[in-house]
Amino acid sequence: MELTFFDDAPNYKAVEIVREPLQTYFDEVGELLPELPRKLNIWLDNDGLVEETGEGGFAYSPDIINIAFDVDFEDTQAQLKALRGTVFHESYHLVQGHTSVEPKAEYRSMLDNAIYEGCATVFERVHAGVSPLWGEYKQHSQEELETWRDAMATYSNEDYRDGKLGLWPKWAFYDKDDGQRWKLYKVGSWMVDEAVERMRIGVLEMRNMSAEEILSV
Repeated sequence: MELTFFDDAPNYKAVEIVREPLQTYFDEVGELLPELPRKLNIWLDNDGLVEETGEGGFAYSPDIINIAFDVDFEDTQAQLKALRGTVFHESYHLVQGHTSVEPKAEYRSMLDNAIYEGCATVFERVHAGVSPLWGEYKQHSQEELETWRDAMATYSNEDYRDGKLGLWPKWAFYDKDDGQRWKLYKVGSWMVDEAVERMRIGVLEMRNMSAEEILSV
């Protein structure tokens, strides 16, 4: 895997710390996901930083991944372990085509975004050996998860991605109305775990499936 770091990125100073680990992590995940591009561009920007882990990221486009990394985070070992999970997560998105710009994934509603996030979250949990906070849903009741799922199904993908409506930050990160975080990720993780059990295949084998295909089996 050939990585190129944008030297004009806001947090480029982190490159000295993350260059070698990122190379290792992308090489590792490339063995699992051969569909990944052989050349990737990395934008170091703390947009998307998770306070608890000191890192974060998102799949910006088919060949650009944003990586957030707090150079002042106290526990670097734990931070790098979480970063490995993030690399696995965002790489899975590239394969499924679930990106911010030029997405190739198929969407019928906001709920399909939850499925794609759930796939990537379960993938990082299983194959990177991490326990992402946004994938921990068992503290919520079945009724609560079903209520969130049904609500997400009522919104279109276009509304979800419309910044003026505020659905994305509310459902993906923090809902100030009920104080809950990561509802979209938690619902997606729950639904994907159920799909894995139902289909008797691993999440790795789902990487080329659409959300509709995953839900219809």
